[in-house]
Amino acid sequence: MAGAAAESILLAVAIAKIKDEEKVLKDYAKPGGRRAVAKQITSNVSVSVGHRFEAALQVLHYWRDNAAQGMATTITEEEAHASLTQLLRLAQLCSDRWDELTA
Repeated sequence: MAGAAAESILLAVAIAKIKDEEKVLKDYAKPGGRRAVAKQITSNVSVSVGHRFEAALQVLHYWRDNAAQGMATTITEEEAHASLTQLLRLAQLCSDRWDELTA
């Protein structure tokens, strides 16, 4: 669920920035869409915030790539705990830098 929560954060930020939910969702559904949507968010933010945002999104990449819905996983309890910490970091960054990320 950490991946789904991170995905929700990514999409919420993108929709707030682009102001077109349908376009964001279409872009996200395309091959490479996750990366494209993240780049749209970071395209006009400071380098520092862009790097922090990309780093915080690693929780999404990890869970979406390694624990797809309905698939068995070997992710350990320790990895799950670390992912919750990363998810909190992503949420806090987006909350703290909302205006910059969505401008």
